[in-house]
Amino acid sequence: MIVDTRRFGRAISASLFLITMAAFLRPPLLPDIGRDLSLTAVGLGALGSVFAIGRLLTDLPIGRLSDRIAPARMMGIAAGLVAVGGLVLAAAPTALIAFVGVFVLGSGSTWTMTTAQAWFAGAPKSRRGAAMSMFAGSLLTAQAIGPAAGGALGAATGWRVALGAGAVTSLAVGVWLLRLGGPDAAGREEDIRADAGQSIGAERVPLVVYLLPAVQFSIGAAMVQTLVPIIADDTLGLGVGMVGVVLGVGGLSRLVAAVVAGRVMDERGRRQAMIPGLVLQLAGVAVFAFVGGVAALWVSIVLVSLGSVSVNVGTAILADLSEGGRLGPRLGAFRFTGDVAFVVAPFLSGVLLDGGGRALAMSPLVVLTAFVLVGAAVSVPETHPV
Repeated sequence: MIVDTRRFGRAISASLFLITMAAFLRPPLLPDIGRDLSLTAVGLGALGSVFAIGRLLTDLPIGRLSDRIAPARMMGIAAGLVAVGGLVLAAAPTALIAFVGVFVLGSGSTWTMTTAQAWFAGAPKSRRGAAMSMFAGSLLTAQAIGPAAGGALGAATGWRVALGAGAVTSLAVGVWLLRLGGPDAAGREEDIRADAGQSIGAERVPLVVYLLPAVQFSIGAAMVQTLVPIIADDTLGLGVGMVGVVLGVGGLSRLVAAVVAGRVMDERGRRQAMIPGLVLQLAGVAVFAFVGGVAALWVSIVLVSLGSVSVNVGTAILADLSEGGRLGPRLGAFRFTGDVAFVVAPFLSGVLLDGGGRALAMSPLVVLTAFVLVGAAVSVPETHPV
């Protein structure tokens, strides 16, 4: 049965936004959580690592399930996990229980993103770029608004009430999704057959495509979330408020770039969006590594944010190469490499910063981004010629 997949896609997009926002209320609440549960800075850092481990361990199995279970049901289960994780964390009497809650939150977060990513990436090739823009827009907006809402709610009501409110919201979304129903895998395949004339069939995926998330997650975790705040405070003397403004501009840049890249992917081809994105990211990490000053900080953040579209293009290419095959397991592996980088990159960058300064700390990112740029330019085919 052919269903109204565009309308259903809007429902998935709204659900992705609300569930992700609930999962990302936590970061600004960490200081209050630490005070109440007697967690040191190391303990609070461990909370972030456990969140990432929850994501990492969920990537591969959820990639396989996304091919077999209806997306509304998958998203409903994910919303339930985020609700359970939020409630466990909100009610945690000890640090150990808090770690359990954060682990479940991380698992529910990646369950949500992988399911939504598989749905949007499975759009007909002629509008797959626009679909990935909708995915990226919902995700990025939620990841920006979630911490802001968490901070506001935490200041007004306390961190436990704030997390509880997010859990209730996610639970309500989950119940709505399970009642929604919607297309299953067969319904989506019929929708794609209308565009089958452009299909190139299931083909081998170049290894470098799987490294695109590693570039993006490394830049986000090591540079944007770790080195930028440290260097902005210690070296440049910028306050927390100004760092927030810088990161906010970066978030807006990512959103604008996602919309533009979606149109470029559909109207000019995938490589026309991917290669410029990687070039911008390489320029951004190089500026941050080797050029000092406040202006260089602003330039580097804007460049890497505009270039972040390369991972969305990689998802579209992966879907192009998986038509006629199983997209879910490939998407699970795709996200897995990114989450490995998400775990390793912040720790490595901190060690290198202490050992040799900013240039040394950024050198792995510069090398990784340059390697992926060259590899993509050489080995990744144009999967949607226009």
